[in-house]
Amino acid sequence: MYSIPDLQTFVTVAKTAGITSAASQLGISTATTSHRIAKLEQALNVTLFHRNSRTFRLTDEGQLFLERVDVILDDLQQAELEVGSGTASLRGHLRATMSPWILSRFIMPVLSDFRQANPDLTIEFLTVDRFVPLVEEAQDCAIRVGRLADSSLVAQKLCDNERIICAAPALLASVGSPTSVEDLRDCPWVCLPWQTRFDVNDAKGRKRQFSVSRSLAVSNSDMLTTGAVEGLGLVIKSRMAVKDELNAGTLVEVLPGCLHAPEAPIWFVFAPESRAGRKTSAFRDLAKRAFRP
Repeated sequence: MYSIPDLQTFVTVAKTAGITSAASQLGISTATTSHRIAKLEQALNVTLFHRNSRTFRLTDEGQLFLERVDVILDDLQQAELEVGSGTASLRGHLRATMSPWILSRFIMPVLSDFRQANPDLTIEFLTVDRFVPLVEEAQDCAIRVGRLADSSLVAQKLCDNERIICAAPALLASVGSPTSVEDLRDCPWVCLPWQTRFDVNDAKGRKRQFSVSRSLAVSNSDMLTTGAVEGLGLVIKSRMAVKDELNAGTLVEVLPGCLHAPEAPIWFVFAPESRAGRKTSAFRDLAKRAFRP
């Protein structure tokens, strides 16, 4: 039969993708690490890892086992802490992914109290402008923008949001304010790599695919906002991402209503409730507070 240390070793090997790295992190020998994995596979009668000379890669069965065991160990550690010290503060490690502007503008400003209440919980943010697969990239949860594909994940809406076209007033004074969709072709644009084509409504309200020539390409959404404020081009942004600039007048909306299906709600996404630990639930509550009107 396997033990809790065997399960802890399995989780560490899975997350570090190697026996040597896991042994170093756990402070045990590589022989002990290998023995624990072999014992666990024998007890379960499954192969948990695809092995080669350099790394361990999870099998499908190993991936499913990791999803369940990681949460169980996290809750067990939490229970031990609460029983031993009488405190309900969280511990362990939380991994969350989101766009850069969500982290900088909404999560960071409300994170201090959460950190003070949970000093034993470490947090790691993966900030990218793409939908990160949670299981494959070992993320506990995500904050996502826009329409969600059907999946086994649970999604809870944090707030409504829409995408808009906006620009700096100085740029519009220089190149002229577009009065029709066709005018957008003659404007400079700052774009993310995948934003050169988008759907618009024509003068009769019909859906059309529209292409622009990007004057400047940037790799993340925060730089997109900076480029717009500096007058380098028009941009497509979430209204929530530039609400401060719109209120201050450093950015103005261009051709309101011209984007087709602009709705882009903001969601908190995580594994089903049976596999979501307390740290994920606590961070979900933090995100709800961050986006509260």
